[in-house]
Amino acid sequence: MSNTKVVKNNLSITSVDLLNQQIESSPHYPFNVQSGWLPSPSSSTMNVFFEQTFNAPAAEWAPCINELNQLLNQNAVLSYLMVSACDENGNIVDSNLSAAEAVNLPRIDSQETLLNAFNNLLNQPPMFINDELVGLPFSAIVVGIDPTQSGMTLFRLPMFNQKMGEILDVWHTFLASEASNTVFSVEGEQWLSPQAKQQYQFEVWQKDNETLPYWNSWNSFFTRQFKDKNASRPIAQPDSNQVVVSANDGSLFRWDENISAKDVFWFKDMTYSLADILSSDIPEQQKVINQFNLVDLFTDGTIFQTYLNPYNFHRWWSPVNGEVLFDPISIPGCYFNKLVIPDFAGATTSSLPYLAQVNARGLIIFKTPDYGYVCCIPLGMSEVSTIAFDDTMKAGNNVTKGQEMGMFQYGGSSFCLIFQKLPGKRLIFQNGAGDIYEKRPVLPKGSASTGGNVTLIGSQIGKWEDVDFNVDPKQPWQNAGYVNEGTSYQIQYQGGLWTANPEINNGNLYDANGSNIVATQNGYPLTGANEGALIGRIGNNPPFLIGDSATTPPGQTGPLLLCINDDINGEYGAGLTDNEGQITVTIQPAS
Repeated sequence: MSNTKVVKNNLSITSVDLLNQQIESSPHYPFNVQSGWLPSPSSSTMNVFFEQTFNAPAAEWAPCINELNQLLNQNAVLSYLMVSACDENGNIVDSNLSAAEAVNLPRIDSQETLLNAFNNLLNQPPMFINDELVGLPFSAIVVGIDPTQSGMTLFRLPMFNQKMGEILDVWHTFLASEASNTVFSVEGEQWLSPQAKQQYQFEVWQKDNETLPYWNSWNSFFTRQFKDKNASRPIAQPDSNQVVVSANDGSLFRWDENISAKDVFWFKDMTYSLADILSSDIPEQQKVINQFNLVDLFTDGTIFQTYLNPYNFHRWWSPVNGEVLFDPISIPGCYFNKLVIPDFAGATTSSLPYLAQVNARGLIIFKTPDYGYVCCIPLGMSEVSTIAFDDTMKAGNNVTKGQEMGMFQYGGSSFCLIFQKLPGKRLIFQNGAGDIYEKRPVLPKGSASTGGNVTLIGSQIGKWEDVDFNVDPKQPWQNAGYVNEGTSYQIQYQGGLWTANPEINNGNLYDANGSNIVATQNGYPLTGANEGALIGRIGNNPPFLIGDSATTPPGQTGPLLLCINDDINGEYGAGLTDNEGQITVTIQPAS
């Protein structure tokens, strides 16, 4: 990742510094977002957890721990980063940064200390200590080094992440075994305490057994089903794709529109970059992504990102009625990686938009008959290593709203929904009561908070509305939405006036048919048509005349681009810079 240096007030600071200043100064960008997975770093609970983990009797290392140790010892760069991260950890602890609550940050003084802690956690399920959940035990330890500059670098390296993934796989094997069900074996304790039962609504879930232990393993509990799906999570408008429903339980982190094909996510703010989100280092997966032109399909679309708390339902349901475009894929990525530092909360929630581009994630696309393509990305965070799609999610299969899509098999987790920009349509993110979601809601800092914008699976999060499109004569080709295969649109002039040259027609403006001067020079996009007429183009296909009404050419796919017929590049004069006015068009599917 680039870390561009900026000179401000004669001080050299980095763009990451600027990002952190912005996040720390705004309630919409807190650096220490907590979503219930871990207690406050300054709590007595964390002190007890650290003491238990670091002071546990020495045990023989598991093979996966030995392999990470060998990798670090055999690679001079990795060894250097580990030593530096431990030194930087000590500096943070000794500095007593009150704003970062670093007093109780775990002291990771050596590689051996870290690996011993990992080894001690391999046979422990997530547990409560003093009635507070330590839901991400590995994250609680890793937070001692991954907020450091060297730790950030170390946790981005593929070879290091591969070994971390193997450690987590071993832990997940334990979580799927009967040995992990001890936290469900004593009534009134751990996950069966009154506080815990209230948090996850004990009574609404199916159990493996009607007597203790209620669940046979930790993962069986984590992936539990509702006793009555329709009563617990009814589906909003199940027969209509005009209403979009949440694919998961969670809380809104943010939503964005006009997302770019490529963006620089470390500059000023964490923006979404489709070329990074929709990419894979595995050639076979990247081939699928390229085959279906996914980056082009969703450029200038909208994204809705949520994050889950430990008590949420951890399965996902289809948000629309449609067809599975291709067999879903699981893209490997980083573990415990973060952009926002400090972030001593431990679960990397503050870095969610960045994580959508670098972390392990699933990818599935639904093709709807009426509202384009919908992209679903279940996103692994922290201890996640398994994103499991349901066997029914196969290429060509039809799915219905609320049909099971897959599940997280443990971990802090997030979910992204990406929607196309469609001609004549806009997706308004609002709940069933009509309340509009803020793009940047104020996020929680307290460890017990789960966010102010709860989005239950199956509930309405958005509704498609018809909108007119305004065409600006000062701008070149403007994206009105993506024309998918088999669709065509009627474009109709509605109102407004403009001019491509205020020096003619006595300075009067005119409508979408343009002036009475025919464009003959090659600098105009459409020679032979009137100067100042409304013209269109689909993707890289030849432009066509719209004027006051036209239907898009059949058989073409790509973004529908609209523009005034003018000397776009300024080859013969002022180009677009002296243009005035604006026109409005409606765009509807052609009958």
